[in-house]
Amino acid sequence: MTKILNLLHFYQPPNQQEDILDRIVNECYRPLLVGFLARPRSKTVVNISGSLTMLLIEKGYRDVVDSFKTLAKNGQIEFTGSAVYHAFLPLLPKSEIRRQIEENTRINRKYFGSVYAPRGFFSPELAVNDRVFSVAKVLGFDWLCAAQVAYGVQPPKCDSLYKEATTGLTILFRNKPVSSLILSAAVRTARDLTKEARDILTASRYIVTVMDAETFGHHRIGHEKLIFEVLDSPDFETIGFEDLEKMNLPQEVVKVRASTWTNEEQDFWIDKESEKSQVPKTYRLWKDPNNPIHRLQWQLANLCIKTVNSPEYKKPDKMTYVSQANTAAIAATLHSWKKARKQLDIALASDQFWWASAKPWWSLEMIESGAFAMKEVLHTLRIKSGAGEQLYRKILDEAFEWQRNGYIRKAHLAASGTYKREPFEKRAPAEWYNQVILEFEYEMNRAAADQDFERAVKWRDAVVKIHLGTDIYDILHVVDELWLGRNVKWAQPQVKPFLEHDWGEFSDFAKRHFRDVSSEEDFERWKAR
Repeated sequence: MTKILNLLHFYQPPNQQEDILDRIVNECYRPLLVGFLARPRSKTVVNISGSLTMLLIEKGYRDVVDSFKTLAKNGQIEFTGSAVYHAFLPLLPKSEIRRQIEENTRINRKYFGSVYAPRGFFSPELAVNDRVFSVAKVLGFDWLCAAQVAYGVQPPKCDSLYKEATTGLTILFRNKPVSSLILSAAVRTARDLTKEARDILTASRYIVTVMDAETFGHHRIGHEKLIFEVLDSPDFETIGFEDLEKMNLPQEVVKVRASTWTNEEQDFWIDKESEKSQVPKTYRLWKDPNNPIHRLQWQLANLCIKTVNSPEYKKPDKMTYVSQANTAAIAATLHSWKKARKQLDIALASDQFWWASAKPWWSLEMIESGAFAMKEVLHTLRIKSGAGEQLYRKILDEAFEWQRNGYIRKAHLAASGTYKREPFEKRAPAEWYNQVILEFEYEMNRAAADQDFERAVKWRDAVVKIHLGTDIYDILHVVDELWLGRNVKWAQPQVKPFLEHDWGEFSDFAKRHFRDVSSEEDFERWKAR
């Protein structure tokens, strides 16, 4: 039986459209919570941002909040701490990191009561560095989740409790292959999960998965059934952190790499460019030194942070030049500061930076709304220098120029990786190409036998795609998807070699799509070569 700690991350921006929020609540949150309540022996680790908790209350979904509260009282969920407005914490000053975390705790404790007592911490995007570890330790957290790649070149074996070298925090490393198998719907049943991930599951004392909750039921309709199957399966035991502690595992001290859950190993390769930059390559989706929009966004963000934390606005009554006769002005300044302080908390959400990364994420609307929110912070404080307005305009000018000159389109095509390369049919030797046809057919038939017809159609269409040469437009190439969808150790052929078959063993479907062989005579001549 595999012990699995499943962390679900619940988050929606505080300005989410009401119709979209309603869909998410009814497609995802309520079905998940009802399913958890129906399984009293199940355990799940939950991160819910304070901004979402507040939004659910404000929009009339108190039942959702109450269900979380009941589950926590029952010991079925363990809460984690987080950043209240989903800020990208590693790039913020410690004071802002601390404020985001403390505000998150204050809001969630207000609505969940004493059952909200998180020992663990979830940093948005699983973005970690020494600064985040330091603040989390000071605030009393015991453990923190990090991406698997944060451990090092080789993934952790998960046969120990991993202790961060400087703070002593326990680090739970997210198992990316298992999380990805579930998130991508490459597996749709607990049985498939045990098959596809069997080498990982048998080699580890425990597994940690970390996923966006909205995947289940909202992004992938009906996919919450897989979560429930795992909770019900005799092959899995769902655990929380306290259960993990009771396993009395050996401890291993680790130096955790600054990283996020989007990273691959190549993001850690050093080049001249990354040596010059003060920002790790691993943060490129949020702060790329070569991205002028990111530079402008962070100039504006840092200006807002510096201004809001200036004593002139934060503590006007302490300034030496202020006389007691100016009490009305002091009160007005403090009122403006409190409003601006709240605006800055919200404006620091990571979304605007992510959507400006261009490779591949891009949204003019999100870039503008983020810059406008920052500009409004300075407007509230009645800053007259115009610096905020100028940066706001520069951000928009740059973004629209990228849109107009075709840069965004080119960036998207470059990010797709395979665009305008030769199709697989021309790149692969004929024997290997035909072997891949058999592999796709194997997966198609296996999925159909399990009545997973959606998946069966996907593999059928993959054969058609590489036969027509339209695989050059894939972002994730269909052949790569084939191997990724298989168990890590047996990401290899499951069908005997093409030339070891007899012609009669091939289906008509396979024969129609083979390359350089269309008859038994062709096949026999090929084998005889």
